[in-house]
Parts: sequence; structure tokens; C-alpha cells
Amino acid sequence: MTGTRETFMRPAGLGLLLCVLGLLSAGVSVADERADEAAGADGFWEMSDLQLKLRAKNATSAYSMPVTREMETLLLHTVDPDRPGIAFRCEKGHLYVLLAVRPVDLEKALREGVRRPRDWQLTYRVDDSEPVTEDWVSMSNNRLFMAREFASTAAIFRVARNGGALEVTVKGWDPVTVEMPESDDALFDYYIESCDLDPDNNPNAEG
Repeated sequence: MTGTRETFMRPAGLGLLLCVLGLLSAGVSVADERADEAAGADGFWEMSDLQLKLRAKNATSAYSMPVTREMETLLLHTVDPDRPGIAFRCEKGHLYVLLAVRPVDLEKALREGVRRPRDWQLTYRVDDSEPVTEDWVSMSNNRLFMAREFASTAAIFRVARNGGALEVTVKGWDPVTVEMPESDDALFDYYIESCDLDPDNNPNAEG
């Protein structure tokens, strides 16, 4: 299953990263049919599955070499490597959002590995709403950050689906803005169905 890619032509640190998503073979077989249903305009988003690599210290000894763990995860991510991007990843009934605050190929960056996570302050604002400042998880030198709070994941998922502007400011960095077009409901619905999310981790159920 690793390496499967479906393109739809329209638009606490370590603990959060150690969940494993169990994908049923039936879910993969449906992908091509749903991809056809989601055919549309300009390829802003792409859905991929991959082995996510996490490089972390060996908990048994402060002097031991770091270990690399791999886990299977399902991504929905922006595809333009020449601008900051957004990715959603789901594992074990939970959904997370990742933000890249500089231009980066998100899928490639995640395939190459994620270094030991740490807390980092981040502020985001959706369109003209009030800014939200909270601690996110800094994941690598590619300046990838993952939300700790599901409320933030849900808010950003909704603007990704409906279209709008997301402004992100990371402590020590200049603000960046990601402009998102209105996206295809078939793509986002299929992604959520494939994730098999817990009811309290489904952004479509949020107000």
C-alpha cells in the first residue's frame, strides 16, 4: 500500500506521533471510483498514504543513538512545493493538521523523516476571525508544525474545504498566508470516510 497516491483534480509531542492508522484493503479499492467522482478543476489538494518516519531519542538511555520509527498514515495535503502548505493526517481515529511556514514539498518532507518534536508557539488566523495563539508541535527543520488542539485542526479543515485565507505566524518568523480555493466536497468527504474518525474528532461535526 505504501506509495499509493490519488490526485483529485480540484480543489504532547512524541505521543501524538506514535498512533498507527489501520487501512482496510476495501477502502483502497474504492479510491479509484471516488477519484473519478471528485474530478474537477486545478489539483490544489492531493491524497496520499505513506510510511511516516519519526526520529526520536531512545527512551532507555540518554546516551544511546536515536531510533527511527515508521508508521502508516493517510494524508490530505497541498501539492505546490513553491509556497507554504497544509497537510491533514489521520491515525487511529484522530485527525491532525500540519502547517509548513515556508515553501516545501510536504509529502517529500514527511517521507524523509520527522525529527524529535518539541513545543513551539504559533498564531493562526482564519480570514477575519480573531487570532489564536497556542503551543504546537515543531516537527522538523522544514518548519513543519502540528496542532495539539483538535479545535484548531477543525477550524483549519473547514477553511481548507470551504476556501479562504489562513495567516500563520510562528515565533521568530515573518507571517505567511495560504490562500485556499473552494474545494471539492467529494474529495474531503472521501478523506474523512477513509479516516474512520472518532465522533469527537470529526471536523464535519464541529460547529
